[in-house]
Amino acid sequence: MIGKDTCKRIKGLRVSMKLTQSKFAELVNLSVDSIGKIERGVTIPTIDTLYKIASALKIPVEDLISPSTKKPVQKPPRALNDLTAYLKTRSPEDIKFIHELAIKILERKR
Repeated sequence: MIGKDTCKRIKGLRVSMKLTQSKFAELVNLSVDSIGKIERGVTIPTIDTLYKIASALKIPVEDLISPSTKKPVQKPPRALNDLTAYLKTRSPEDIKFIHELAIKILERKR
């Protein structure tokens, strides 16, 4: 069932992804006014719109409409995204070296 909780979840996920209503509206091909109405629970989105919203938020539509007993969806830390992007520019040997070094550093930390 789509209700106020779903609308709050949509807004919370959008904000956690640091998306403005304007950018989010662009991603789901809706007006900013429509996004605002959905997030406030004034308008209930269609199934097609829910799929577009879920896609833009990078989560399954089921996570939007069903109260979840799973952990909340969390975006990876920026440092992880930055490291991943950096590693894509390195050779396989460099990646292996960095991986082994990171493990040694973290094991020492324990």
